Formats: sequence, structure tokens, C-alpha cells
Amino acid sequence: MAGNGIAYVELYAKDKQRTAQYLVSALGFDCVADSVAPDRSSLLLRQGTASLVVTSGPATWGFLDAHGDGIADIALHCTDVTATAERAQRAGARDVGSARGNPILAGAGGMTHTLLPAGHTRTGRPGGHRWARLPQSPAPAMPAAPVARLAGVTTGVGTTDLHDCVRLYEEGFGLTPRRPRGDSAADLTPRAVELTGLQRGMTLTLAAPEPGTGLRRGTTPQPTPTRRAEQRLTFRTDDIVRAARELLHAGVEFRTPAPAEQPAGGHGRAHLVGTSAHLGDTLLIELVPHGDGPGALGGEDLQALYETVGRHGLAAR
Repeated sequence: MAGNGIAYVELYAKDKQRTAQYLVSALGFDCVADSVAPDRSSLLLRQGTASLVVTSGPATWGFLDAHGDGIADIALHCTDVTATAERAQRAGARDVGSARGNPILAGAGGMTHTLLPAGHTRTGRPGGHRWARLPQSPAPAMPAAPVARLAGVTTGVGTTDLHDCVRLYEEGFGLTPRRPRGDSAADLTPRAVELTGLQRGMTLTLAAPEPGTGLRRGTTPQPTPTRRAEQRLTFRTDDIVRAARELLHAGVEFRTPAPAEQPAGGHGRAHLVGTSAHLGDTLLIELVPHGDGPGALGGEDLQALYETVGRHGLAAR
């Protein structure tokens, strides 16, 4: 395996303080360090083994103009950084720079991947920054939502063909596509492909653009920067019903799952996807329960979950 784990996910945001504050108060992250450089400033957030870096400043402006607030870099642990970089470049990845000697390669839809030696940030802090430790924040007045851990990342592939992008990650980074089930036309031409092979069951999903994603929301079409089809941070939770309630109070607007998305027979996979004004309309939050799969959530819990969302008047989008 070339890339064998996610070291950290870096978000570019117009307002790093506002974004970080939301991730702390609503999703239970701790803000542990900050970094200031001439062209950018960053905050390091931790939740269990997951690390997020939230960055603002002139170095981010080109990305923000093209994509809006979102995932700019997914740093990967590699058993052999040099071999991984060479393999990925043979598969079509472009070398776009380095961070303190660690190569940075272009990935899907404007996103990059910083390649780090295995274990580089598991006990330390992401490279490429001069981190200053922050004092520990007092416990929030309201308990954080019972979100257990970051379980996956979804990103759009922009104008790149989805199959070409999947091949890059399979051949270049050693990830494994999870093949769609069945033999329907939709399965043969998927709009999203999930990649496995990262640590602790974490997944990376590549999504093809949906029609009209080049336009901002609104009634009058206007020329706008190209937006990704979708970006998501997926979190597993021990109590998805309670998590949904608390995130609704924190300002997340979940869409009511369409009938086709709701598990049949009263049991099965339950998930919610929503957006927050703190993250803009380009980065979504997804909740999935622990033990996701057939029988994972009973009928009463599913009904409570969807009624919780429905009571807030949030129609399917």
C-alpha cells in the first residue's frame, strides 16, 4: 500500500476563527495550536486520532475563489514517501511543491496530497507550520454532539473524468475502489466511488459533478467559479438521533432523506447529510451510526431520527 493513512485534513476557509469555533462547539474538536506565517495562518484541531488544520490568508485566496471553503489538502502517511511520490506521478499526479521537504501532489478536483513518513504526525503536529500551543479551552456550556470520530472524506473530481481519477488513486496511492453492487445501469455508471485502504476503516469517496454545480444557489444563473460536486466530512456517532438533535440546534440544516435513501424493512443504513452557515455551501457534514449496516438501527430509532429532521421543516434538497 502506498498511502496507508490520513495524517490530517486541511480546510481552507475565508474565516478560520469562525470555522474552527464551529467545529469545536458543534462537533467536539479541541483547538490545540496555532501557526502564523506571512501568507497564511492556521489552527490545529484534534478529536481523538483525527486532526484538522483550518487555514486562512493570501495563500488560500486562489483556492477559495475557485472552490469556496473546503478541503484543500489531505495529507497521507506513506511507508516510503519517495516511492509513493514516484508511483503517483507515473499514474498521472503532478508535483506541485513541497512542505519542509515533503512532496505535495495534485489530487482530485483542485485538492492536493502532502506525503509524510508513516508516524510523522501521530504524536506531533503537521509539518510545514510553526505551531504554538494554545491553552486548553474550558468545557463548553452545552455538551458537544456525541460524534465519535472522523470516518471518511468525500470530494468532487471537478472536470476530471471520474474513472481516470479512481485509477489515479488506485494505481498511484494504492487505495482500493469499493465496487458497486448489482448490475443496474446506475451501478455500471456510478456518480461516486468509495476508496478503502486507509487506517481504521476510513474512506475517501470521489464524486462526479452533478448537473448545474457550476452555478451558485439562486434564481438567476450567473457566471461563478467552478464548484466541486460535493465535499463531505463523515462522522460516526454512537447515538445518531441525539447527534442530529444537537447539530440542528448548532445550526446544521439536514435534508430529509428521500424515500429511496431510507432503509427498507425498518432496519439498515441510516445517515444524514447537512450544511451549516459556518462551513458555507461547499462543505457538508454527514452522520452515520456505529455498526453501520443491516440491522444497525431499529425501526423506532429510524422513525425518531427522520421525525427529528422533519419537525424542523427541512425538505429534501
